[in-house]
Amino acid sequence: MTLLEVMIALAVLALGLLAMLAMQVSAMRSGKYGRHTTEAAQLARDRMELLHRLDWADPLALPTAWTAPAATPVTVESAAGDQQEMVYNVSYRIRSDATDANLRLLDVRVTWTEMNAPPGAPPRRYAISTIRHDDP
Repeated sequence: MTLLEVMIALAVLALGLLAMLAMQVSAMRSGKYGRHTTEAAQLARDRMELLHRLDWADPLALPTAWTAPAATPVTVESAAGDQQEMVYNVSYRIRSDATDANLRLLDVRVTWTEMNAPPGAPPRRYAISTIRHDDP
């Protein structure tokens, strides 16, 4: 009877350890995605701040369609602890508001492909938007 109890206890322990292993793998993936999203957010905020600092009449601050993505290499730490370079593509657009000529709508979009992503996987995206007002 004792041997049977030990075998059942070992089976329950093995199931618990397997569940913890699956949670650890999931946590590592989420951590990696979080690091990459943080980098994308920082790049988007940097571009948005640059657009806000431009003079209202500056050619770069005039309404435009989506710009061509500018590749921005960034070194990120992988889950294994080593440094790897990732490429983020940053693009933006500026739209004028039809109701108020002193308003412009700014959108910044950052896309990237996760390292070791399966072929054909869609790129990850991060976008921010704001409104800029010109006080005449």
